[in-house]
Amino acid sequence: MYFRYAKSYTLIGLPVTLACWYIVYGNGPGTIGMLLFLKLATMAVGAVALRKRHRQDVFFYRNLGYSEERLLGAAGVADFLLWVLGLAIIVNTRY
Repeated sequence: MYFRYAKSYTLIGLPVTLACWYIVYGNGPGTIGMLLFLKLATMAVGAVALRKRHRQDVFFYRNLGYSEERLLGAAGVADFLLWVLGLAIIVNTRY
């Protein structure tokens, strides 16, 4: 259910995550601080886009027992954990 709600969010978050991984892989872990702000800004834009896109569908999810905050939070946490996990793997294997 969460993936169905956040499918459009992955179109925004995944390319930024991949770009961040590429930048850290090429430039080193010193760039993580700046990329954190980029990722947080992207997550905020993604949350606004999700709320706007699913404005009419929110009643469907509420009837199933999911609040909009819970759905947005799950999408954001999953995206951020994927970002952190990828950075940890890159830093530990490359540096």
